[in-house]
Formats: sequence, structure tokens, C-alpha cells
Amino acid sequence: MSPAGDAPVPGHGFKVLAPWYVCERGGFDRFDPRARTPALQKYDSAEFVRGLVSDPRQSLRFDGTEDVWSYAVPVPLADRGSGRARFATHQLVRTRLRKLYQPSHERFYGLVVELFCDRPGLPRPQSADGLEVGFVMRRRRVEMTAQPGVLRKLAHQLTSDLLAAQRDGGRDRRVHGSEVEDVLWADIAHRLRFETAHRELLDQVGLETETQAWMAGAAGGQWRALGTRPPKDRPEDQEQELPMWRLPSRSGGCPEGAPPERSLWFGVVPTSSGEHDDFGVPKLDEHHIYEALCFVRRAPRPGHEHCPRQTSWSEPTEPFRLAPFFDPEGTKNRRISLTLPDLRAVAARAGTSPGPGGVAITSPPGSQMSFDPGGGTPSGGSVGGTLPRTCTFALEIFMIVAFFLFSMFLPIVVFLFQLWWLLALRFCLPPSLSALAALKTFFDGGGKLSTMGAAELVELDELLGSKGAAAQLKASGAIKDEHSADLLNALVPPPSVPMSTPQPEPPVTDPLCGGG
Repeated sequence: MSPAGDAPVPGHGFKVLAPWYVCERGGFDRFDPRARTPALQKYDSAEFVRGLVSDPRQSLRFDGTEDVWSYAVPVPLADRGSGRARFATHQLVRTRLRKLYQPSHERFYGLVVELFCDRPGLPRPQSADGLEVGFVMRRRRVEMTAQPGVLRKLAHQLTSDLLAAQRDGGRDRRVHGSEVEDVLWADIAHRLRFETAHRELLDQVGLETETQAWMAGAAGGQWRALGTRPPKDRPEDQEQELPMWRLPSRSGGCPEGAPPERSLWFGVVPTSSGEHDDFGVPKLDEHHIYEALCFVRRAPRPGHEHCPRQTSWSEPTEPFRLAPFFDPEGTKNRRISLTLPDLRAVAARAGTSPGPGGVAITSPPGSQMSFDPGGGTPSGGSVGGTLPRTCTFALEIFMIVAFFLFSMFLPIVVFLFQLWWLLALRFCLPPSLSALAALKTFFDGGGKLSTMGAAELVELDELLGSKGAAAQLKASGAIKDEHSADLLNALVPPPSVPMSTPQPEPPVTDPLCGGG
């Protein structure tokens, strides 16, 4: 389905296919059905366009572990491992659906296609004059109707199949009720073989699928079913189109004087957006399944200006989901290092003139808060002020107070909500070697968490980073005595693991270099 205003006209159009190097790596040619899908290419630098333009062949491989959508299922205590794994209450089940990360995860994506004339033999275009190349983002929507038991059984079976593929032995894992349909649709969209194995159950499920386009105009944008007419109050809405640019013709590393004439085009795939619809719902989210389609639009030839524009469309890309902002597999790709203010240096600054730096905060009239700190228990607050008041604070104050609050509330959150696995996500270098040695001796000698004395509790507080935390942990009974040593292993900093480096796609040479 094409945007309004585009219609086929007599004469050849274009075939919008995967670029030649994707075909070369896959061992097929442009006539193969596998060549119909535009290529999604992954990069780990915000400057990826420079490299793409220089040599579009060079991109990163999609990893079968991190670059697929996954969902969490609970892990029974008996099935957990030892050490840090003892605190992992959930396990990720990986599907075969592609997942694209956000720019904040240091991952970026390009879309590349190659144009051919839609004529016998698929010859290459002689010129790009008068061509407009772009792409659209569409999303898929599905509604499932069936008895709840049928959907649950399918979701559980699918989860077991996926875990078996992860060499987990296929042990039963239960899917949260609110995620049953989400899990099923995300994977069925990519695994047609599942239909054959579970035909009897699937026959009891009613599926209504819908492809939606982002229709935008002066009033903003909204997702609407493809082919539906715009509302009367938004007659000018059109499907949002994103630009693509032509790549230099020399893309295969041929020697000088033998440039292959290719018609390669690329676009930048958006994986986050600040746009929202009329109800404040974001345009892009981590719940829907998206796909991209490329188009080539050619203006009418001279003397045929009255004819409609001719537009040729590609097949959709492989379906994909977008990672949420706080996706743990995405956030681990970026490390942020901060050094707390040196209290001694800040104290020395207090004896000098303030200077112009700092954070100036203005409180408008009637917005100035005043309260009695109460020795740590604030009371007697009021709001007032008749004139604007501006106070300038040294930036270091905000960092000192913020880290204090974080350090104070972290153990509160752990104990209040029983989130013991948070303990495995905090480690300090270097750790307290004396505390580690004392506790290791205690546990190696048969000691248990329930038999810890005052001395051992102090050492454990040192590792937990909060006074009294060990006593609360002991009283909670959250960790059984037979697993006491796992607590120590979870608090020991793990071996330093370098940040993962994605592997590049293998190099290929353009067959046109040899005159093919």
C-alpha cells in the first residue's frame, strides 16, 4: 500500500532490494527471494554515517544473544545456581525477534538498499536524476481471541521451547499473565514453524492483525490502520516519510579505474522519538513490533507532467522491537565514571570569595520553602516569599547531597521491597580485604548467617555498605543457612570483564570489480 497520491503508471518501475554485499555474504543473487528485504545495519558509534558513506560493507554483526527480544520468567530457588546466580530471581528467555537498541545504549542503525530497473534481468539504473528515495516506519498490531487457558498453554510451551534452545533443558517457566499475548505475538511473528508444531492449539486462537502507519499533519501525528481515510478534522494527514541518500558508486573496494556503477541508498533508522499522538502516547515504544519499507518515487517525464508520480516499494524489513531506555543489555554498553567532590578541597573553597560559578536557583514569590530540619526529621514547613529570591550553590553540594541520599535509601529499598538481587549489582574496588578474609574464614569454618556474632555482622556491614544492614538481613531469613557462602560470593567483585565489542561483518569484494 502506498501513500496517497502515488499510483502506478505504464513503464518500468524499480526493484528495491538488499545491497549486493548482503547477497554475497548470504551466497545468493539479486533474483533470490532472500534479496527482497532491505538491509538493517548495526553500528556502535554516533559517527556511523561517515563510515557507512565511506564503505557501506563495514557494519557490525547482529548477535544471536543480545540483538534479539527477550522476556523475563521467574526461576525457582531450586533451579538457581550458586554464588551471584543465587540472587537472580528471573531468567531471560530469548526469542528470534530482532531487537534494536536506543542511541543511549551506544547502538545505531542504518537502512541500505540497492535499486534495479524492474525489467528482465534487473539491469542497474543508468542515472539517479529525478528519483526520490525514502522509507517509512510501520508497526504491527494484533488482537488475540481464545480461551485464557489456551493462550497460557501456548505461551508456556513456547517459553519451554525457547529455553530448551538455550540449553536450559526446557524446564517449565511460567509467564506473567499480563505478558501472555505479548510473548506469543512477538515470537509467532518470527517463527512460522511454531504453527506446525502446535496447530491444534493455534486453531483455537483467533488472530486479527493490522498494519499501521504514522500519519502526520499540522495537528501532529497518530498511528492509523493502513488504507483508512484521515478524520474530517485532519484531511491533510500523510504518512510520514524519512529520507534516504545515495551512496558513492564505488563501494566494493575495486582498484582505481574500475568503479562499479551501483545505485546504493541509505537512511538512518530512528529508535527513539520525542513525538506523541493526540493522547500523549509516544510514537515509538518497546511494546510494538515495527518494520521499515523503502520506496522510490520518480517524477513524470517532460511532457507528461499531468501523470501521477510512479512509486515502487520494497518488501518490509525483518520485524523488530525497540529496547526500553533502561534495558540492562543496552545500558551495559555505556559506562559513566564520576568522582565525588573532595571534601577537603570544597572546605578550602569555603574560605575564599564565591566567584561567579555554581548553580543559581531562583524561587518565585510564594514559592520559597522554609522548614525546621528538626535534627533529621523535618517539621514545621511553610511556603512564602514576596519577592523573587536567587541563591547560588556550589555544584559540589548537589553531588554530595545526592550521593548521600542514594547511599541512605539503597539499603532501605533492598530491605523494604526484598530486592536482594540488588546486592549483586553493587561492588566496590578495592573491597575491604580484612572483611572478606574474616568472613571467608568464618564460612569455611562452618559458620552460617544465622550464627553470626557481632564481629561478623560488623564485617558484613562493611561489604554491604550500610551499618545495621547485616543484622536486618540476618533477621529477615531471606537467605537460608546452606546458602550463606553465596552471599559472600555475590559481594565479592567479579573478575573485570571488558566491555563487549560487537564483531564486524566479514569483508566481501564486489563481483563487478571483475567486470561481472
